[in-house]
Amino acid sequence: MEFIRTHINSIVGAGTLISHIVFVILIILIAVHPKTRSYLYRFIHRHVLTILFVEALFALIGSLIYSNIVGFPPCDLCWIQRIFIYPQVVIALIAMIKKDKSVVDYLFPMSIIGGLVALYQSFIQWGFAVASVAKCVSVGGECAKVYVDLFGYITIPFMSFTIFAYSLGVMLLYYRARKVHGA
Repeated sequence: MEFIRTHINSIVGAGTLISHIVFVILIILIAVHPKTRSYLYRFIHRHVLTILFVEALFALIGSLIYSNIVGFPPCDLCWIQRIFIYPQVVIALIAMIKKDKSVVDYLFPMSIIGGLVALYQSFIQWGFAVASVAKCVSVGGECAKVYVDLFGYITIPFMSFTIFAYSLGVMLLYYRARKVHGA
């Protein structure tokens, strides 16, 4: 446990940064390299449920480590984000077992809402003056408190936004792959 408390920010921060770099490279390859785009469509079409399950599971485990092991209390906006990511673990797992890709349609709006909340909280933590819709983001409020700030932009809500954005990206690629492959 002490190892986790001591090294979690370095591990998660480096992982998040590397994932951002890989994400940008993939976007570029999808845009300019037809073979990569075709391969990615096939891969996503085949493994969409597994990918969505693993992403949501990482988010669940990460949030529980930060709150229950490291000791960062989740604020109101963090709880809202959890409301939209935690069920995705169970839904994606059941869908994997049943081989039911139609659940992607249900996970999509959950990721949009959770992602918007995470992005809103990220803007608050980065110091942008955004109209407050929650009392916890007022000056000195818990939602505005920055527990993690890595590489000048990676905060806990931005890690959350990253997961929601990746899930949305996977789902959009899946929708596109479904059109291409006619399934």
